[in-house]
Amino acid sequence: MDKDSHLPVAPVETKDLPPDAVSQSLAIISTLYHYNLWIYDVVRDHLGPTVVEVGAGVGNITQFLLNAERVVCLEPFGPYRDYLTQRFAKHLNVEISPCRIEECPSEDAEPGGFHSVVCLNVLEHIDDDVEALRRMGRLLRPDGRAIVLVPALPCLYGQMDRAMGHLRRYTLSSLRRAFHAAGLKPVWGRYMNLPGALGWWWQGRVLKRSQLSASKARLFNRLVPIFSALERLVPVPLGQSVVVVGRQL
Repeated sequence: MDKDSHLPVAPVETKDLPPDAVSQSLAIISTLYHYNLWIYDVVRDHLGPTVVEVGAGVGNITQFLLNAERVVCLEPFGPYRDYLTQRFAKHLNVEISPCRIEECPSEDAEPGGFHSVVCLNVLEHIDDDVEALRRMGRLLRPDGRAIVLVPALPCLYGQMDRAMGHLRRYTLSSLRRAFHAAGLKPVWGRYMNLPGALGWWWQGRVLKRSQLSASKARLFNRLVPIFSALERLVPVPLGQSVVVVGRQL
């Protein structure tokens, strides 16, 4: 997979999605190109040529995977799946599947067939996160990697988490424990986005807001190149997100 090739597509219009908090937040995040690219940059060295994306949503990360040999987007929610189908119709290497990760392996995502399983900001929505991780492991080739990014720090859990359907937030240790319980060996992990953690605490815990502010999110997006450069130089001990990469034991 050519890790230096980015093929961004147009952001989602909020009018194209249902009016719930999750969908509207996804639409806002779709406008944050630098933020989405930051997430991709953090995980891209662990990607292989064939990828399963768990909970692809409206394609905010899928847009950076388009040069892979094969991308299978798992998206059980009909409106998102319809949007993905339209958005990536010209990319013949992208397959859209209605399967939930709990239903995999499946006809669309065969066992042992993939170099990478990517699950970004999805695991926190799943009741049995260990079982979901175990299913991801079953999709991997022997040399494959499961790449998981989730909201970090339980102390940040607030009104926005509840509105967005987050069941939990993780620490680096708790996410690694979940990997081990699922039969996966963590090989790499880190926190990211320390400024975002402060903003999330202020908006969700202090102000008790339940929806992302589009204007504040876009201001943050303009500052992301600075934040990401600093965190490449100095790893942060805490952050809004935590990412772990694991392989089969």
